[in-house]
Amino acid sequence: MSGIVFNYALLYGAVLLLGAISGYLSERAGIVNIGIDGMMCFGVIFFGIFSSPVIGFTKMGGAGIIFALLLTMIATMIVGAMHAFACINLRANHVISGTAINLIGVALCTFVNSNLGKVFYDASKLSTGFDDFLYIGGSIYGSSLIMFILALVIGGVIWLIVAKTRVGFRYIAVGENPFAVDAQSISVKKYQWVAVILSSVVAGLAGAIFLFNIKQSQGNVQGLGFLALAIMIVGAWKIEWIVVTSFIFSLLISLCMSSVLTNVGIPKDFTYSVPYIITFLTLIFFAKWVRPPEYDGIPFNRELR
Repeated sequence: MSGIVFNYALLYGAVLLLGAISGYLSERAGIVNIGIDGMMCFGVIFFGIFSSPVIGFTKMGGAGIIFALLLTMIATMIVGAMHAFACINLRANHVISGTAINLIGVALCTFVNSNLGKVFYDASKLSTGFDDFLYIGGSIYGSSLIMFILALVIGGVIWLIVAKTRVGFRYIAVGENPFAVDAQSISVKKYQWVAVILSSVVAGLAGAIFLFNIKQSQGNVQGLGFLALAIMIVGAWKIEWIVVTSFIFSLLISLCMSSVLTNVGIPKDFTYSVPYIITFLTLIFFAKWVRPPEYDGIPFNRELR
């Protein structure tokens, strides 16, 4: 049983960490992104299509899955571009734009998971090449381990860039004081565009990992995008704390997914709601202790400088 719990912790840890990093990338540049869940749904759609037997990448084994993951991340850039154009160029309300992405993503994801939508892909037929490539034993699969390590590497690279490079310092400044950045003849919009596009790429990867490991989707990603957003807030918009918080929540989810809690008499339907109840209570507790980037959600207008 412990092996199953740990395997689920790796799986959900990867998805939640990437989802939280997606929010971090966008919001550190001043663009609120509550559309993480919808972008992850788009990741499910694109990965399902690109890795379907119709296209044939599954016949390539592990290499085909990697290729499908890359195409998924590229395709999800389209969603990020829509959000960036609305929030940065049109100065639209960030929350409304993100909500629209969530609604569209869930709607399309529901369609492609219907009987008619199976013309595009059948999630039950996705390749399990990574499982065969590295099977640890004790119900721990190589796919979960590889994806979790990948998420950690992505988080580590982003931390290094933000904390140690001039580009990272400017990026943080864009979310804290964009007028000061603009005064140095540095394009604020360019940094924001890149941040939102990268945010969508990481969210698309999170959705792809979710589908690859779960092998099914009911038209959503179980609300993990919203949970990732909460993790980003609890982590105070800091990569190191986001990593820790993601794994804590993934362990909690894995316990709820297993029969550990039901064996002590807790109803299974209730156990599924436990992570979200704890998230809600945690947000209430941490609300006064964390501070978002100063210009998070405020459209940048250089004429106001």
